[in-house]
Amino acid sequence: MKYTCPVCGYDRMDDVAYYENGDASFELCFCCGFQFGVDDDVEIEDGIFLSRSEAHDLYRANWLKDGAKIFSDYAYTPDQDAGEPLKRMILQKTFTKDSYQSRKLS
Repeated sequence: MKYTCPVCGYDRMDDVAYYENGDASFELCFCCGFQFGVDDDVEIEDGIFLSRSEAHDLYRANWLKDGAKIFSDYAYTPDQDAGEPLKRMILQKTFTKDSYQSRKLS
């Protein structure tokens, strides 16, 4: 079974991002490079931390701003040209998700 990264939408992760009890899996997303249990531990001020969804949003925004570089060659199959088709697919999912959430909140 494969799992989906809540940061970038990559749907080939080997483990869940978070277990049912809320613990992070420490899985690393081969597409965006987010490591659950590490990159979601963002302290913004003394003792004040971002929520997981806020950490995901921040990481995603920075990843997109930096060109949405594919983190690992394992993220795409050899028949995909340097991950470009996957990158487009992931970005389409991300933008669709963000657009949907924006419309839903409006």
